Amino acid sequence: MIYTVAEAMSSPVVSVDRDMTVAAALTLMRRKGISSVLVRPRGPDNDWGIMTKRDVITKVVAQDLDPRAVRVGDIMTVHLITARPEWTLKECSLKMRAVGVRRLPVVNDQGEVIGIISDTDIFQAVEERGWEGS
Repeated sequence: MIYTVAEAMSSPVVSVDRDMTVAAALTLMRRKGISSVLVRPRGPDNDWGIMTKRDVITKVVAQDLDPRAVRVGDIMTVHLITARPEWTLKECSLKMRAVGVRRLPVVNDQGEVIGIISDTDIFQAVEERGWEGS
């Protein structure tokens, strides 16, 4: 059986509100040992977002901004590309490379976010089991 996104993804996802400060989100990320958080939509007409360590470095630190004064919603990335749980790791890797990202939220048939898959997740899965499952 081919190793799938569902088998390698992290779930449940860690998510935050757009109004949280970057400093508070960083504390949460450090405590959870993660490098990104998904940002919940404000309502049915809003998209999910994501804030990564790279966003913090390029949009807060490099700009000499105070992370206690900047909100997650100010630096998050929106209009996320998503992965499907049934994709193979190869399919997911190709999508990540094509769009130039290191992680993708995973959505089910109802459009609900059920996990997140990162390049680290894929690397660990391939290192442990290769492209094929055992």
